[in-house]
Amino acid sequence: MTRRRLGAAVALGILLYAAALVLVLTDDLGDRRTLVVLVFAAGVVFTITGAIAAARRPRNATGTQMLAVGLVWSLGSLQAADDSFVFTLGFALSALAFVPFTWLILSYPTGRLPRDDRWIVAAVAAIVTLGPLSVVLTDSTPITGCADCPESAFVLSDDAGLARAASLAYALLAAAAALGVFVRLVRRYRASTPPLRRVVGPVYLFTLEALVALIAGGLVSTVSDSAALWLEHLALVSLALMPVAFLAGILRTRLARAGIADLAIALGNGTPLRDALADALGDPSLRLAYWSAQREEWVDGEGMTLAEPIARGANAATVVNHGGTRVAALVHDRTLAEQRELVDAVAATAGLAFEKERLQAELRAQYRFLETIIDTAPSLLTVVDTEGRIRNFNRAVEIASGLEGRTRVEGRHFWEVFIDPAEREAMIERFRAAAPDFPATEYENTFMNANGQERVIAWHSAPLLDESGDVVRVIAGGIDITERKRRELDLQRQRDFANAVADAIPSFIVIVDHDGAVVPAGANRAFLDAFSWALSKLEGTSFLELVADDDEFSARMAIAGAANGVPQSERESRWLTRDDQERIVAWTATPVLDQRGTARVLVSGADVTERARQEEEVRASRARIVAATDAARRRLERNLHDGAQQRLAALSLSLRLTESKLPVDVEAALESLAAARSELAQALDELRELARGLHPNVLTDRGLGPALEGLVVRSPIPVTIDIPAERFPPAIEAAAYYVAAEALANVVKYAQATEVRVRISGDDDGEVQSVVVEVVDDGIGGADPSRGSGLEGLEDRVESLDGVLEIESPRGGGTRIRATIPVARPESGPAEPGHGNPPPVAGPH
Repeated sequence: MTRRRLGAAVALGILLYAAALVLVLTDDLGDRRTLVVLVFAAGVVFTITGAIAAARRPRNATGTQMLAVGLVWSLGSLQAADDSFVFTLGFALSALAFVPFTWLILSYPTGRLPRDDRWIVAAVAAIVTLGPLSVVLTDSTPITGCADCPESAFVLSDDAGLARAASLAYALLAAAAALGVFVRLVRRYRASTPPLRRVVGPVYLFTLEALVALIAGGLVSTVSDSAALWLEHLALVSLALMPVAFLAGILRTRLARAGIADLAIALGNGTPLRDALADALGDPSLRLAYWSAQREEWVDGEGMTLAEPIARGANAATVVNHGGTRVAALVHDRTLAEQRELVDAVAATAGLAFEKERLQAELRAQYRFLETIIDTAPSLLTVVDTEGRIRNFNRAVEIASGLEGRTRVEGRHFWEVFIDPAEREAMIERFRAAAPDFPATEYENTFMNANGQERVIAWHSAPLLDESGDVVRVIAGGIDITERKRRELDLQRQRDFANAVADAIPSFIVIVDHDGAVVPAGANRAFLDAFSWALSKLEGTSFLELVADDDEFSARMAIAGAANGVPQSERESRWLTRDDQERIVAWTATPVLDQRGTARVLVSGADVTERARQEEEVRASRARIVAATDAARRRLERNLHDGAQQRLAALSLSLRLTESKLPVDVEAALESLAAARSELAQALDELRELARGLHPNVLTDRGLGPALEGLVVRSPIPVTIDIPAERFPPAIEAAAYYVAAEALANVVKYAQATEVRVRISGDDDGEVQSVVVEVVDDGIGGADPSRGSGLEGLEDRVESLDGVLEIESPRGGGTRIRATIPVARPESGPAEPGHGNPPPVAGPH
C-alpha cells in the first residue's frame, strides 16, 4: 500500500471511529454497553495495529488486511444507536469484519492467501452476510436478552419459531466456519518450522481462543442467552488481543536487532559462525553456503559443491556481500524473510567472519583436492626430515613398500623402507653428504619390499625451505617402474631373439622407411656379410643405391607400394655389393610397424645368383644337347644315305638285272648274284657299325668291359683299361660307356696323345653309391670346355645324369677327366639302354 492510500485509510478510520465514539458517548446503551465497547475497542486496536504494520512493512499485505478488519469492524458500532434503522443496519453489518479477518489469519504471516483457503473465505463471507440479515428479517429483537435495544427495522415476520430457527442456523453455520478455520490453523501450526511457530504462535493462540469462544457461544445460544453473550465477549477480547500479539512479534524483532552485539561477542569468543548466527536469528535449521569465485558455484564449509539450490521449499536465502563482493548466503527459514532488518543486521555484523569462513572453505577444498590427487596418484610421494625419517607419505608409498598402515611407515628412516640392507650404508653416507643443502637429485634403486616383491623406483628429491632459507624437509617423489623395467627386459629379450633369428637365417633382411632409407639396425648379418657393409655405414643409406640402375625404377615402385600398405610380390633384381659386384636377389617388400608404431617396409630376399647361373647353364646345356641331337641325327641320315642306303639301292638294281639275265645267261646271272651278295654283306657291316654307335649289343649282353674293349680295338691310340669284373646297373654301365667313349673320341680328336688310360671303379662304402670314370692321356693338355672342344658336350652329359665332371688339363701336361656318376638319381629315373645321343666314336670320326 502506498503512503497516500495508507493516509486516506487512516483518515477514514479516524472519522468512522470518531462517529462511533460519539454514538457510544451520547446514546443510552443500557445492556448493550459492554458489547458495544468491546466491539469499538477491538476495531480501534485492529485499525491502529494495521496502520503501523502497513507503514513498517509496505510489501507485506498483513498490515493492509488488519487495517481493513479495523475499518469494517467500525460498522458494528452502529449498534450503539437508539434509532431502529441505524441499530438494525449496524447489526446486519456487524459480522462483515470476519471476512477480511479470515483472509488475514489464513494468509498470515506472508499476507498471501493460499489458493486452497479461498473457499473458506468465500464461505465465511456468505455466512456473515446472509446470517445476520436472516435474523433481522425474522426476529424483532436481534440481540437476544437486550431489553434496551431497539427493534429490528427490517423485520418481515414476527414468528418466534422462525426467528429461533434463523438464529440457530446462523449460529451453527458460523460455528462450522469457525471450526474449519480452527482445524486449518492447528494443522498449519503443527507443520510449521520453529522460527515460524515463534512468529505465528501468539497470533494463532488468541485467534484460536476467539474461535473456540465463538463456536461455544453459537452452540450455547440455543440453551442460554446470557452464557452465549459472555462467550461472545470473550471472543471479542481474544480478537482484540490478536493485533497486540502481532505488535509483540514486531517488537521481538527489534529486540533481536538490539542483541546484535551479543552476536559480535559470541564470534569474538570463538563460537562457531553457524551456531552464533542460528542463535541470533532464532533458526536452528540455519545453513551457510559460501560462494567460490574461482569455481563460480556455491560450496559448504568443507568446500564441497552444493548439489541442490541453496533455497528450496520452506527455506529462503539471503546473500551476504562483503566489500561489494558476494561471499556467502544464509539459508534460513522462509519466515525470516519478513524480518529483513534482523537478517540484514546479522549478515552485516558477521560479514568479516563470512569472508574468513569462505576463504577457509576454499582452502579446505583445495587441500582435499590435492590430498585426493596425492592419495590416488600412482606416483610415490614422501616427506623426509633432515634426519632421514619419513614424516608424511601417500597411499602409493604403502603399496610399493608392502607396509600397510601409516604407523608401519611413519617415523622410519627412508633407507629402512626403500633400500636393501646391503646398500643402506652407502645411502646413509650419500644422505649425510648432501646435508645441509640437500640439492635436487635423481636416482633409481631396486629393493625387496616387505611382501618379498622386487621393486624398482625412479626417485627425484628436492629440498623444502623455511622462511629463512634453511632446509626443513626433503620431498622425495618416485615412480614405480618395476613393470616398465620388466617390459623393457622382455622387449630386449624379444629384440635379441629376433636379431638372433634374423642373423641366423640365410635370407637378406633390410628395413627401410617410406623414402627407402635404411633405418638404424635395419639389416641382418647375412646381408651385411654378403654385401660387405658395416651396419653403421648402412644406416641412412638409400636402399635404391644398392640396386643396379636398370632395376632401380622397379625397386622404387615396390617400396612405394609397400609404404602405402600394399605387400609386393616376389621379384628379382640385381643388388650391388660395397665394391659394386652384382648379385641377383629374389626379394619381396612388406609393410610393417616398428616398436613405436611407425610404418616401415621390410625388404626380405635370397641370393639366387648361383641358381640363376645354374639355370643359365642348364638352358645352355639343353640348347647344346638339342644341337648335338640334331647334328647326330643329320650325321646318321648322311651315313645311311651315303652308305647302306646307296648299297641297298645298288643291290636292288643288281637283282633286277640278274632277274632279266637269268633266262638267257645263267653264268652272268650267277656273277650278278655273287656281286649282290658282296654288296649285301658290306651293307650289313655298315649297319652294324651304325648300330654300335647307337647302343652296342655287347654292352647289354656281356657288360661294360667287353663293350669298352670293342672301343679300344678300333682306337688308333693305345688304350689301357682297368675295369672291375662285377656288373653295374644297366643304366650306370650305359652312362659310363658313353662318358668313356666321348672322352676317347675327344682324345683322338684333340689331345695328340700317344697313350690313354681308362679306369672305371665303384665309390663304395659297403654299398656302391657312384661310379667313377677316369680317362687320362699324355697329350698336349690345355683342354677348355668353354671353347667348344667336345668337353662341353661331355660336361652336359654328366650333369644330365646329376654327376660331376672334373677336368685337369695343364698345358703340356696331358689331360685328366674324372666323371662321378651317382648310382641312383634323386629326381629322374634310371636311363634306359639305348636312350641318349650316340657317342662320336669308331675311329676317325
